[in-house]
Amino acid sequence: MPAYTIVTTSAAQGSDEAEINTLADDFGNESEAVGYSRRMADEMLGLAAQLALDFDYSNVSLYEGDQIDAELDPRDPTFVGMWVLDEAGVAFIGAAEVREDDGAGEPGAQ
Repeated sequence: MPAYTIVTTSAAQGSDEAEINTLADDFGNESEAVGYSRRMADEMLGLAAQLALDFDYSNVSLYEGDQIDAELDPRDPTFVGMWVLDEAGVAFIGAAEVREDDGAGEPGAQ
């Protein structure tokens, strides 16, 4: 079974700090890992609604492999995608889209 790492990042509006949690686990395949990370994003959104929190910057990111001790960001080659949370719900942004957006502002990017 392949391992995947899930990183949750949450910051409430008006806060200067973010809470970051990392979980590495084995999943049957990438689809199962994406589904599990989606459920985590939905739970975070539900919790925010119960506590009347407004998320400023919150997401659930997914990486291939056991990356528990790594410094991860969406430019990492193991990045699969992320669920972005806002008041409308959750939306998935895949690695290709993030890398495309990241490269758009770089000199020489096409």
